[in-house]
Amino acid sequence: MTAVMESAPPTAPALTDGSGVYYAKVPAGISLQLGALSIVLGLLSAANAEIYDPAATGIVIPVAFSIGALAILLGGLINFRAGIMVAGVIGCLYGAFWLSMGLLLQFNAAKLSTAAGPGFGDALGTYFLIWGVMSAALCLPVMYVSKVVLFQQALLAVVFFVLAFGAMANDGTSWNKLGGWLGIIDALVCLYISTTLTTNETAGKPVLPLP
Repeated sequence: MTAVMESAPPTAPALTDGSGVYYAKVPAGISLQLGALSIVLGLLSAANAEIYDPAATGIVIPVAFSIGALAILLGGLINFRAGIMVAGVIGCLYGAFWLSMGLLLQFNAAKLSTAAGPGFGDALGTYFLIWGVMSAALCLPVMYVSKVVLFQQALLAVVFFVLAFGAMANDGTSWNKLGGWLGIIDALVCLYISTTLTTNETAGKPVLPLP
């Protein structure tokens, strides 16, 4: 009887946090999703700010599908795996947003603009407005993360609101330019956060500040 008890396999540890016990620990995907956001948001914002000819905005379409949708969504899924709920939600939501924008620009924008005329601007503005409200709502959980991340999220909400006004206006050029420059600032903040998290993780100590 004693020999049987000694040969019995050990009891599995209690499931409190599965990472490192039932599956390998993974690093957070925040750097990935914010780095990707800095690229695609910066590219689109540069068009709105007329840094390059807005007629070439079509360059955003493949970037929205790849870096915007794929990389940001992947970062969100990694964050869920790492147990970071707020970053997972944000990554998956904005990954889906860029996928929708890629699909819209590629397949529907020209047809809808021709068929609906000014009504298309109102519809697009409403879509941006919804995302502005969503982005503003996400500021609440982000308040518990970091002041810099909160600033980035709040500024993103402002960008959506400004672009919504631009889409709904008869002549939204000024609004679009403003949204473009604000988007560029937000993209730079995303780049700083991504670089900071990656550098600090690699160095194993705080190298760059992230208040």
